[in-house]
Amino acid sequence: MIYKNYFMSILIVIFSFLSISTVNADDISDVEAVIDRYIKSQTLENMNTQAQLMAKDRTYIVNGTRYSNNDISMALQTANNAVVRKANPGIERISTAEDIHIRMNGDTAIVSFYLIMNDINNAANVKAGQPAMMTNYATCSMALFKIDGEWKIVHTHFSPTK
Repeated sequence: MIYKNYFMSILIVIFSFLSISTVNADDISDVEAVIDRYIKSQTLENMNTQAQLMAKDRTYIVNGTRYSNNDISMALQTANNAVVRKANPGIERISTAEDIHIRMNGDTAIVSFYLIMNDINNAANVKAGQPAMMTNYATCSMALFKIDGEWKIVHTHFSPTK
């Protein structure tokens, strides 16, 4: 009887470990790679690379507005970037992320970081008195789901950093 209770206790412990949601190092590095590609694609030129990182039903929150149609939010961002490029020919954006925190739970990742977007101005604007570099700071959070074996951004939230 003692051995039977001991055996049952061991089985319970083993099954409890198996039922715990597991996160492996590959998932963490895969999420890091998605965030890295997202930051590198945070330019004024082309949103196609960034769009490939998103789930079709991604929610995007920026400037107090919530967009639940990813196609529309990506089109708005592309149009805005086109206006900036047309108004400032030769402008270049270089973005970096600082203090990236990733929290994993199974096929879900919650990520937060500070996004620094540096817009390098063109020579004509600088000669006209504009700064050579304009920097925007944002505090960002994202949710990613593993969908069909691939990590996709399902939620993005940008807030101005004070």
